[in-house]
Amino acid sequence: MGVLQFQPELLDQVAHRLTLREPNRKAIESVLLRTSDHYDVQEKTEPYECIVDSATGVGKTYVMAGLMEYLAGAETPARNFLLLAPGRTIRDKSVLNFSAGNPKSLRRMLRSAPYVITADNFNTPATRTAIDDPTVTKLYIFTVQALTSATGEGRATHVPLENLGSSFYDYLAQLDDLVIMADEHHCYRGPAFSRTIRDLNPQLVVGMTATPVRADESLVAFRYPLAAAIADRLVKTPVMVARRDDRSDIETKLLDGVNLLRYKGQAADAHCDENDLPRVNPVMLVIAQSIDEAEEFQNVLDTASFDGGSWVGKTLLIHSKLAGDAKEKALADLQAVEDPDSPIRIIISVGMLKEGWDVKNVYVIASMRASVSEVMTEQTLGRGMRLPFGEYTNIEILDTLEILAHEKYGELLAKRKVLNEAFIDYGTFAEVRRLADGSSVVRQKTVESDADVIGLPGAGAPAGTGGANVSHGSNPAGAGSGDSQGFEEASPSEASAVNSSPTAFSPRGVVDVETRTREAAEAASNTSEAVHYDPLPDRDPILIPRLISVAQFVAVSLNDITDYGPFERLGRALTVDYSDELKRTKIVASHDGRTAIVGTETAADTVVSALPLNIPLSVTQNSLVQRVMSVKGVPNRQLEVGAAERIVDHLIKAMGEKATEHLSAFVERCGQRLATEVSRTLRATTQAQVSYADDVEILALSKTRIARKRQVAGHADGAFSKTIAFNGWTNNLYSHAWFDTEPEFKAANAIDSGKNVTVWARLHINDVPITWTSEGRNYNPDFVVIEEVDGQRIGWLVETKADKDMTSEEVVGKRRAARRWANTANSSPDVDITWQYLLVGERDVEDAQGSWELLKGFGQ
Repeated sequence: MGVLQFQPELLDQVAHRLTLREPNRKAIESVLLRTSDHYDVQEKTEPYECIVDSATGVGKTYVMAGLMEYLAGAETPARNFLLLAPGRTIRDKSVLNFSAGNPKSLRRMLRSAPYVITADNFNTPATRTAIDDPTVTKLYIFTVQALTSATGEGRATHVPLENLGSSFYDYLAQLDDLVIMADEHHCYRGPAFSRTIRDLNPQLVVGMTATPVRADESLVAFRYPLAAAIADRLVKTPVMVARRDDRSDIETKLLDGVNLLRYKGQAADAHCDENDLPRVNPVMLVIAQSIDEAEEFQNVLDTASFDGGSWVGKTLLIHSKLAGDAKEKALADLQAVEDPDSPIRIIISVGMLKEGWDVKNVYVIASMRASVSEVMTEQTLGRGMRLPFGEYTNIEILDTLEILAHEKYGELLAKRKVLNEAFIDYGTFAEVRRLADGSSVVRQKTVESDADVIGLPGAGAPAGTGGANVSHGSNPAGAGSGDSQGFEEASPSEASAVNSSPTAFSPRGVVDVETRTREAAEAASNTSEAVHYDPLPDRDPILIPRLISVAQFVAVSLNDITDYGPFERLGRALTVDYSDELKRTKIVASHDGRTAIVGTETAADTVVSALPLNIPLSVTQNSLVQRVMSVKGVPNRQLEVGAAERIVDHLIKAMGEKATEHLSAFVERCGQRLATEVSRTLRATTQAQVSYADDVEILALSKTRIARKRQVAGHADGAFSKTIAFNGWTNNLYSHAWFDTEPEFKAANAIDSGKNVTVWARLHINDVPITWTSEGRNYNPDFVVIEEVDGQRIGWLVETKADKDMTSEEVVGKRRAARRWANTANSSPDVDITWQYLLVGERDVEDAQGSWELLKGFGQ
């Protein structure tokens, strides 16, 4: 038996770059542990296949991206990944997810920088160049139909290509590091798919789905059920709404839906305005059972006589029989439904919006004639479970998905338990268990979830509060350690925000339409009552330099590289990758008594005549140094040559005794791969490639703050809540301030008590934007503080961070950029304040115990 191979540090880096939710990180870890157990421990040779069963809306795309990042960055990297989609809709969505320029693209977070290969470009010269480069990560995105058959859509991939010397399908089958990620795995598990997997002979097959078929249960390596996702506040909380009376006509049901939609829209507009966010327009999904029924619904909605004509021109009908221009326009409107300028508020669908439609702003699902058991499936619920703001807003009406049921209220109550039993209520993941003899084994751990998809009926929100949602079922928000599988645990600040909220309540799983509409109206009314806060006239003004950033190419230095691990891993990989090419094959013959048998075998000696194996190591070493020095941006200076020699020394040492032989034969190829690794490392080392223009403008912080938060008179420690605007400050520029985390709140208390502080303010988005990457990404600190010490005015930009993030690449990069901003401001003759930057962690804030002077000393 072999030894388990897993790099937790590498996964930590990937999780940070992709800001992975904890369940998604756990899914990747489970797949990696299971894969290593299959090959390294049990020493099996057949391809390993498994399934990640994760609730819709939690982020399966991030799991696929994280797997690719880990495997491409491993000590022996994989470079070939095949993403299979069940149809063109998901294929096209996947291409956008991994292509630059798309708002939803993950590419800017991927260090592997995959070259995306599709049915449109797999036979181009540029793709052939990428295929031939062993340092390039390739991501092939195809429909399953394009590979499983040699006819129809799959014909092109099975025809021999001149530039490959084989068909594209056969090329994939020859790869020895192919990883297949099968999106919506439950859609294609028939004989053709199984044959394709078998013939491609991949190293790893990972099926991604929220609804695996029962026959594949043994393949599930990770499961995160919908109930846990709801309890952990990673998706909306479903609320089933029904009428108590006997009215069941179409107009009444549609009016129930649009009334909820209207109030949700008002609440969303208020939330976006308050937080300076792009508009999110709630939409309603109406599920029809036939095209005739769908057209009937649209005819009702799209008339002046219904609800005063409020929804005329705001409906979209989508079904399978649309064709030509009508189909193209409908699909384009559907694709753009999340855009703030989209006019669509109601989508009427006939069985089309299942897998692959991933919009986040569906807030109401209306099942006009279908029974609730038909609608309450994970696939249908999944169309509305995603969070449009990325996290809970703590405005209850914006954190829920209303399902308008066909049944009456009493019937729904009776069915609640039966409906919940239809959902899987347990999770599973792989964990490493250390045995008494010191060995490590992988075991599958199963944890039941106490939470329900459809929660228990409750008392509801206090009248007139609008309801800040903090709890789901039997599990407090974010408290995943017990009731929801132990995948995620609330931070102390989150727990404080939750437990101190005066409007805490559990959303009902079942509620009557009259009550829910009244609550929605109250929530919309409360959130629409904005309070405006202007700077206090008796406070000193805060004057902040406005610096114009200029993206530019910055000459890098090889001396910035301090981690030689990537080059040592490359050295070991080079000796493996090219070993087979140093062997020669000889023809052998034998006789069985009747006929001669001719075969081949690998010769024991290496090739001597065909390859230049006698080049001294000093020569190839110098060649590699020159190759490193030729990397774009590296200045031609003696100090850089010394750094290049250091890098090459680490590479050659890792190659071991085979270095002379391998470099003599393959120095050009090795040089190319080394140069690629140097470029990649330099990019990671020098993120912020910006400078500032000479013109500096001094602007007063004078923006009017707008908030729809409950006001309290004081700001004593221990009373923190995200829903509160705190008053009673001594030196705040504004009368009230509100905060995202408890460390921010405590830091503000310390700042306000500073004996030399003359004025301070909680910064909002774009108050002091600091450009920290050449792509123009901005960073906004938490506070600005002005103090006067011995007649000198000092300005502080202050940022609070979680302790676990203090040393992350992103935080370090932002700190470097903020200090560059401060240095630039201080260099201007127009700036009469000395600016400094202060980064503090949670522990720093706690240890300061309310002292600004101590906080400055603890921070970085």
